[in-house]
Amino acid sequence: MNKKNLVLILVCAAISVILTVTLAPFDADVISYSTVLNIEIALFSVSLTIVALLITILDKYKERVTDQSTWAKNSTLILKELCENTIALLVLIALLFGATIFKPLLMLIPKFDIMTIILLFSIILSICACFDTTISVYLLILNLKNVLTTSTTSIKNISQRELYLVEAYRLLNEKHRTNIDDMIKALNLEQQVNENNK
Repeated sequence: MNKKNLVLILVCAAISVILTVTLAPFDADVISYSTVLNIEIALFSVSLTIVALLITILDKYKERVTDQSTWAKNSTLILKELCENTIALLVLIALLFGATIFKPLLMLIPKFDIMTIILLFSIILSICACFDTTISVYLLILNLKNVLTTSTTSIKNISQRELYLVEAYRLLNEKHRTNIDDMIKALNLEQQVNENNK
């Protein structure tokens, strides 16, 4: 866990405690175990679906990208962020189940309503995870748009024959790609030698 995530968790916990102390009791229809658990499960499902869809989209468009290393670097960072948010939502669901199991022990703490603090903490952290997921999806789409726009403009100057060669090259295994690379280098060298001898 990095410092940013730790600070976010501590801030969410502090806000939850402050809200519980100053504004309790809350509307039981809004801040209740079943409502918060349903929200968490729904958000986890949506987040998991988003990650799966984005992996599919990235896989579909990776062949059209000219700069694979930049594409992979940017996409990996954003997908890592999305996966962290999905894991955070799963941890919140586990926290809610744990709070239910230990609810009798939590009721023994007289000064604070620990269950309400946990419920508020879950809601606040989920909102932060959803916001972060939204920003990550936006950045990934921008990255996709930028990379595909660049590749489209560079493809305009390529002939149909050259496109065919690129597609055929991509279908080769590593051994045959190495053979083609060596052959192209040899042909280029032979051409340069012939031009210099003229």
